Amino acid sequence: EEKEKEEAKQEAIRVAKAREARRIEAGISKRNLNKTFDDYVCTSEGQSKAKADCIRYFANLSDKSMLMVGGVGTGKTLLASIGVDSIIDKKRCEIIKVIDVVRELKATWARDNKTTEEHLIKYYSNLDLLILDEVGSQFGSDTEKLFIFDIIDGRYQNMKPTVLISNLDINGIKDAIGERCVDRLREGGGMMIAFDWSSQRG
Repeated sequence: EEKEKEEAKQEAIRVAKAREARRIEAGISKRNLNKTFDDYVCTSEGQSKAKADCIRYFANLSDKSMLMVGGVGTGKTLLASIGVDSIIDKKRCEIIKVIDVVRELKATWARDNKTTEEHLIKYYSNLDLLILDEVGSQFGSDTEKLFIFDIIDGRYQNMKPTVLISNLDINGIKDAIGERCVDRLREGGGMMIAFDWSSQRG
């Protein structure tokens, strides 16, 4: 009896650790770990609509992409992280800052690096869902734009959805990653959620 109880307890701990590790690996920050849609508190109609749109998007994941745009502190990354949390046990998905993707790709140029640029682009092109956060915080060089286009285009060809999160408006996003990327994301009814309320932090 006692032994069984202890074994069950150890198993529960192991499962919880594996569950958390999977979420951290998918890019969910410690701050947003184990959050659910109930944790996103709405105080305006806009927030309620954004939350409902996100719940629907993640529940019915298709090949359609989504743009989440709006000012700092409006809860875009939180909602996206909750969305990842809700599907990570069934789907291969990742949320990552654009600048980190660019750094990873540039690191492949080092002589001693085992990973190639092609390998990374293929990896990101094949995930069931890729969420690119902080679009526009990178330097916006032509090389970066090309990297991002390769990934977004690869996902488009594979009919995989991509979510873009940015503090910029649509024109700013076009400047940051190029018009072709935005066209790919908007094609076939890709949705856009505007987070047009003030910062909820502090």
